Amino acid sequence: MTLSTRPGVTVRVLLTTPNAVPKGVFLFFPGGEGYLVNTEDGQPKRLFIREFREQGFTTAIVDVPSDQPYGMLGGDRFRASKEHLEDVTKIIDFVSQKWPKPIYLIGHSAGTTSVAYLATVLKDHRIGGVVLTGALGELGPRSVSLATLPLHTITYPALFVHHKEDTCANFGAAFQQHRRLVNSPRVTFIEVLGGDQSRAIGCKPRDPGGGKSYAHGFSGKRREVVAAIADWVSAKPVPDRIGP
Repeated sequence: MTLSTRPGVTVRVLLTTPNAVPKGVFLFFPGGEGYLVNTEDGQPKRLFIREFREQGFTTAIVDVPSDQPYGMLGGDRFRASKEHLEDVTKIIDFVSQKWPKPIYLIGHSAGTTSVAYLATVLKDHRIGGVVLTGALGELGPRSVSLATLPLHTITYPALFVHHKEDTCANFGAAFQQHRRLVNSPRVTFIEVLGGDQSRAIGCKPRDPGGGKSYAHGFSGKRREVVAAIADWVSAKPVPDRIGP
């Protein structure tokens, strides 16, 4: 779908639905520059998408808006802007009209900056919680990251999932930031260990040859990770560790 979100601005949203009535909707924010498609091969990003469909959830992947020709780089400042908020609010309106189910904001890598920012400014009963996977805890003094956002103002349930061996996003920094959600009614942190080390993904935007990590994309562990996320949003018990 292509949605008009601001005057003269559109945002594409890729929708994937299960065969049955969905249990809920994940509004997914990709990492890197934030594009819906991979810049290397032009194919849609599908991290977790198949697994969420198997678990009975609709997934709506949010693309970069049309007025951001270079993506959401530049210290991630657009991810924490009123324009981003306006775009996402329109997308939430569309999704909730189509599926009157709880909406969960989920971001991976740099996408967690979008989710964390939105969670600090949105007060919307349609949002059931937020999920941050491979979160970028700190990006430096000139960048927007979890470390610079007022996480203490988040009042939604929040789930962090992070691989202990992720070389693209620091495990310790993410764990430190999750402790700042002191006003969230439920904060969970799941540590992931092990996986398929033969399948690594790049973690530096526009530089697919530099910096790769099998752990950043939860290779070999995605089904277990998604099962835990699905259980968490369904208020079922989840492990604090997924691993060998």
